[in-house]
Amino acid sequence: MKIYISLLLLISHVTYAQLSGQIALDKRKIETNIPYTINGTKTGKFVFEISVNVDGKVTGCVLLTDQSTVVSTPLMVKAKNQILTGLKFERSYTSPEFHKGIVTIVVVKETTAP
Repeated sequence: MKIYISLLLLISHVTYAQLSGQIALDKRKIETNIPYTINGTKTGKFVFEISVNVDGKVTGCVLLTDQSTVVSTPLMVKAKNQILTGLKFERSYTSPEFHKGIVTIVVVKETTAP
């Protein structure tokens, strides 16, 4: 049972490590989560600023180039689409009309089998 609780806390921590900014500070709950990693040829990260409406839908997603370490348009589009189509937050009429947050997608180098 202790292992289960520890694992649950670790998963929760990893998710919130990938999500920061005002939306995380306000502890707005995620209804539909996404994987925060994608495969690429090099390791690195994409950092996006998101806007979430009162219904919990991500309505804006802008790449923060000064914080991102990967330069790959196809991978960036894949990461952005992953956020826009998959990530959903709880409905909140007390949150700002466009609740802001930061999402980090980690690019993991693909390994090839010998």
